[in-house]
Amino acid sequence: MDHSSIRQLLKYTHQNKAEVKRRRLTLFFISYVGSSIMAILAIENLMVGNNLLAFLLGLWSCAIFFNAIFSHLYSGSDVHYYIAGVLVIFMSLSIVYTGGYKNTGLYFIFPLLFIQIIIVGYKAAIAYVTVTMGLIVYGLYNQWLLQANYDDEDVTRFLISAFCFICVAFIGEFFWNQSRKEMYRDTLENMRQANTDPLTKLPNRRFLEAVYFARATEDPADYFPLSVVILDIDHFKVINDTYGHDVGDDVLVYITKLMKASVRATDIVARTGGGEEFLIIFPSVNLSDAVKLAEKMRVHIENNPYKSAEIEHRITASLGVQTALTDAQIEEAIKQADINLYEAKRTGRNKVV
Repeated sequence: MDHSSIRQLLKYTHQNKAEVKRRRLTLFFISYVGSSIMAILAIENLMVGNNLLAFLLGLWSCAIFFNAIFSHLYSGSDVHYYIAGVLVIFMSLSIVYTGGYKNTGLYFIFPLLFIQIIIVGYKAAIAYVTVTMGLIVYGLYNQWLLQANYDDEDVTRFLISAFCFICVAFIGEFFWNQSRKEMYRDTLENMRQANTDPLTKLPNRRFLEAVYFARATEDPADYFPLSVVILDIDHFKVINDTYGHDVGDDVLVYITKLMKASVRATDIVARTGGGEEFLIIFPSVNLSDAVKLAEKMRVHIENNPYKSAEIEHRITASLGVQTALTDAQIEEAIKQADINLYEAKRTGRNKVV
């Protein structure tokens, strides 16, 4: 898994915890409060004999309420936000058509337009608001199609006010969205730094535990069987003692490149400590295949000695392998892979166990 893939996984995790929650809570609040208010208004209009308006308010109240209920049942879909935006279009047209209570319907268009913008997002809202206002303007200039009757002065005042309101609402939403994106990028970068080893730029143990294994637990079919490999560079202390720690750091970066060249795009190469030990994860790979992949990596490292201007040093590595069949076995698999690594080192190094 390369640097951009790690960033995408961090982005997905952070987005799920923040933005998705915010959008869902916004939809629920507006839906339940709005449907309740419309139900009350429907009853009031029914009591004063305004049957058509009462029927329409009751209809849209039920539609909004059930859309929110279905969004609970199908929480993985975004379609409910766009359905809510469409319902706002029909509600707006209903209010303009009937005139609302004592011909005050045009005043209620403003909050409905704002609801469209914050529910579907400002980009999609451009289309929604354009359609809504286009149909409203057509109706207001063809009032023979409407049940209500509006004075020309009221129509002019409404359109000017609506235009100003829409401009201010979109400008505010745009800059709020830009500000949120900048904060989001800063947060994402902080998360990336906290989850990345500064020397090798590999993911660290925190990334594995807080992000990767959490994703594996959520979608086990995409990850298990999950094989883990612990790799330790043989006699790394000799390299540090002979050439110095700067060369030792260069060797770690070089080994990182060799390991990444030996794995698939979906695999993880991580540095889990401050030394010469690495953790490699092969998702959807059984134990026998994981041993073969680990052996391929060992051979690749052995066949590519470290070279610099004045140094050529042969490097070997010992590897321990184990497989977890479920998320409950991940920690045990890592412990067993560590035991297998020490067995490989005890029995001669430069081997896979």
